Amino acid sequence: MGTIQIGRLGYAGLKLEGSPGSAETTPDVYLPYTDNSLREHHESIEITAAKTSRLMDKDSVVGKKWSEGDLAIDLDVINSGYLWKMALGNEQLTTGTPNYHTFYATYSGNAPKTATIRYGRGDTDYRQFTYCSVDELTMEVSDGLATLTASMLGDFPTSVGADTVTTTSGTVFAFKDMSVKFGADLSNLDGSATPVNDLTLTIANNLELIHRSGSNTVSAIRTKGCRVSGSYTVFFDSTTDRDAYIALNKRAMEITFSGNSDESLRVRIPEFRLSEGEISTGLDDFFIIGCEFVAEDDVDSGVRLLDIRLSNTKGDVY
Repeated sequence: MGTIQIGRLGYAGLKLEGSPGSAETTPDVYLPYTDNSLREHHESIEITAAKTSRLMDKDSVVGKKWSEGDLAIDLDVINSGYLWKMALGNEQLTTGTPNYHTFYATYSGNAPKTATIRYGRGDTDYRQFTYCSVDELTMEVSDGLATLTASMLGDFPTSVGADTVTTTSGTVFAFKDMSVKFGADLSNLDGSATPVNDLTLTIANNLELIHRSGSNTVSAIRTKGCRVSGSYTVFFDSTTDRDAYIALNKRAMEITFSGNSDESLRVRIPEFRLSEGEISTGLDDFFIIGCEFVAEDDVDSGVRLLDIRLSNTKGDVY
């Protein structure tokens, strides 16, 4: 019997792959995760042919194998860059004080940015997941720490030995560090920030696992249509969002988080539409409007759909 241990004793080491599906055995970072449900999946093939009996399950054979699960972290100024790059695919680095890492989406081609993740489940099991790709990446902020959750798909894992773990810490952002501005476009944002009660942002790559003849493990992973969407809630003390929803007024959005000196995260969306604008309240609650938005592909200040910029002390690319 092994040792019964808690999840805090696990680790998740990650390194972006030079070639999709080719294992990277030495992680660049061990992410301080808040949830890790990445695991192996096996879809066995049932044999249920009639054999003069009403009993259905006669036999089964090995079927498709893959990995799937969520990896969640607190949104910070260093470690979040690995997940942003996996979700968007591209990075532009400008070195200096600070260093700027700008992540943006791939517009043509449909090969995802992949990573190898080495997952230690206490001291009982050590698994290496290759070809890990981000299906959806979701940032959430309400009245606590901001979080980043990557829903991943990948190839079936293999067993490996234990790693010697070193952690990389970075400033963690909370709701108090966030500022949200709206405007007609990115060059004409409001002079003051709009206080929001909560906010979510999701990058969806719509991945598809491809299994082909000759093997029951993953042959390829490809992206389909990319969509950026989200939601925010504000007190209904203005009709601006209601009117934008009714009239389909397109606007721009900039979300920023400020940390220590030279530390920040900036999200720019050059154009979005409101797909929902629900006004609600309880009898003893405040009127609020819950807004759901979808980013549109409008080129503004060199930005298409959205870009993410981290400023930090990391002087090389992710």
